[in-house]
Amino acid sequence: MADVVLIGAGGHARVVAEAMGLLGMRLAGHLSLEADVSGRLGPYLGRDAGDGVYAMGMGFVDAASAVRRARLMPKRMVTVVHPAAVVSDLAILADGCFVAAGAVIAVDVRLGRACIVNTGAIVDHDCSLGENCHVATGARLAGDVTIGRDVLIGAGAVVRQGMRIGDGAIVGAGAVVVRDVAAGAMVMGNPARVRG
Repeated sequence: MADVVLIGAGGHARVVAEAMGLLGMRLAGHLSLEADVSGRLGPYLGRDAGDGVYAMGMGFVDAASAVRRARLMPKRMVTVVHPAAVVSDLAILADGCFVAAGAVIAVDVRLGRACIVNTGAIVDHDCSLGENCHVATGARLAGDVTIGRDVLIGAGAVVRQGMRIGDGAIVGAGAVVVRDVAAGAMVMGNPARVRG
């Protein structure tokens, strides 16, 4: 495999870089608005993607950063699955996904392009996630959940079986989703309710 350029220079980029190292992937350097100050991401290669092979090391925490991340997605991306993650052989992961240590991806799950399933998160059977989604640390998706594109499921959130979450929605940290969530909505609490 060709050397891989990492997009991003923050904490999430360092997590992805560590997983790449454990998998024997060679890191060519990183692209971001600013150079990596830790020195762990190889040389700074500027801001713009060219014709290389890339890994997404940029997470997101709100709607604006989700849109910014989607705009930066290059054509050629590798999927990185940490060796301490559990991924069913019957799951389908599109290019550019990152699955962190301790995450579980169950049977017949479909992850869209450039999805993040972060540390200790669980995506149970028959879930479908659109492009550019982030299931944050410790979040749990029960079976048969359908999620649109550019969605953030916050740390420790729980989504009940069979729920649908629309494009661009945000589920706050610790929320418990027991009803469908409309596109663009922000929900928080237990049970989750629309906020703002």
